This record gives sequence, structure tokens and C-alpha cells, in this order.
Amino acid sequence: MPELPEVETVRRGLSERIVGELVVSVEIRHGSILEDCTSDDLGGLAGFRFASVDRRGKYLLLRLELAKGKITLVVHLGMTGQLTWRAKGATVTDRFRKLVSGYRKSEGPHSIDAHTHMVVVCASGGELLFRDPRRFGRILLFEGWGDGNCRRLERLGPDAWRMDHGTLASILKERAGRRAVKTVLLDQGVVAGIGNIYADEACFQARIRPGRTLSGLSGLRIADLARAVDEVLEKGVRNAGTSFRDFVGADGSDGSNQEDLKVYGRGGSPCLVCGKSLRSASIAQRTTVWCSGCQT
Repeated sequence: MPELPEVETVRRGLSERIVGELVVSVEIRHGSILEDCTSDDLGGLAGFRFASVDRRGKYLLLRLELAKGKITLVVHLGMTGQLTWRAKGATVTDRFRKLVSGYRKSEGPHSIDAHTHMVVVCASGGELLFRDPRRFGRILLFEGWGDGNCRRLERLGPDAWRMDHGTLASILKERAGRRAVKTVLLDQGVVAGIGNIYADEACFQARIRPGRTLSGLSGLRIADLARAVDEVLEKGVRNAGTSFRDFVGADGSDGSNQEDLKVYGRGGSPCLVCGKSLRSASIAQRTTVWCSGCQT
């Protein structure tokens, strides 16, 4: 968490708010979030203007330009990262709710606190804030707008939401090997963007047990899985993401997809289709939930 739909939600929100904004200063308040760049490198963004906000898998790509060149600011939200825009004069809230994890989640545009690790001040007076209580998120910077200039992006497979069902099914067949269905879906080198939530939901929708060996499935069932992946990702984006814990959109608001999940996080509860108790086990070191009645 966050996965593709959550990151796409943030991308859309930021696109509406920061494109055209001129960077005045960048403050890095905790250097551990930086990878392959320094605080001075980020400070060098002063004078650049945000040109677009793109996404690749679970990575946000903030494209900036100046007369002398182009540069890309990469943000990976990790487990608890929040990238929000606070416009000048916006009402700031210090209301937080405590989560099961023990961390606190802002209930709207928040003030700068101990967990706010990057502050980008723009000429309009607005601020782009990166907040991450657990500090598993990462900030990267590379020259130009070509994703081949970033080692992390080079290792990614094609985006899970930007291909037709047939192409995705072909990729899954080619890369299946003897691994479990869920293990393949979680492999960002096969397809980028799917995480624990949407892997469980896609397997349930396709009626496929997540622990089955992918290479043992028929072509028709793999096609069903590819279609289910697209549909659950589409629904997640439409619902503005899943906000179980820390995820918020660019304006600090929650998504609603958690209200429409069929199996994820529901181990031991009745299946919403057949009523059998949902099973739970670890696959690919991730808690996995499925229905032994509906999924084979």
C-alpha cells in the first residue's frame, strides 16, 4: 500500500493542482527518504516549473522543466507516504485520527509536522508536502524525462493498467514459470502496479485460488485473470483508492474502495457470494485471503 489505483488517484489530484507551478525552494527534513540524490540536488529544483505528473506502476513521476533542461522528480509512497498539495491560504487541520497501526492520519491538509520530510514551496505560495510516518517511501531525481535514466523504473514490467487483456494474458503466460498466481501478480518485473489488495481481489473475481501454479491454468482462465486485474484496478481508480490506513489523495481526502472489497482483509469472515468462511494464509510473504468455495 499504496498500489496503482492509489498512486493514480494522487497523480490525478496533483495534475489538477501543481502543473504550471514554479518551484521557489525545496526543503528536505529527513535525508533517509532520498535515493541516488542529495538535499542539494533537490534544492537545485528552484526555478523549475512543473510540466506534468505521470505514473509508472506505483511510482509518481513529477516532470519539471527550465529553459536549460528537463528533470524528473520520482516519488514512491512506500507503505505510509502521503504526497499532498496545500494551496496558499488553505484551511489547515491538525485533526488526526489514530490508526490500528498506532500512527496518526491527517483528516485533511495538514500542517508541517515531524513526519513531513519534504516541503516544496512554489511561487503561488502553495506547498507540496511529502509526509511518511514509517519512512519507507523514497524520493529520486534524474535528468530528463526518459524513464530509462532511472534504475528503479528500468526494472519494472509494463504498467498493469495500460495494456489490453490479451497483452496482459500473454505476459502472464510467458512469465508464469512454476510460481503461484499471486506471486506472479506481485512481481513488479512482470507487470507494475499490482499489490496485495488488488491481487487478492483479482483472483477472487476470476475465481482462481491465489496459491495455484499459474502455468497450470488454461489459456481461458489466464484470460479471465487478466480481465479481472483490469477491472479491479479500474474500480479502485474510480473509487479514488483504498484508504484502510494512511493513504490519502492529493487534497488529503480518503478514497472509498475499502467499502467495495470482496476478500482483502476479510479472512475468517463469510464470503459475500457463497457464505463460506474466507481462508487466510501467507503467499509470497503477504497475507492472502480467498474463498475455498468460489475459487479453484
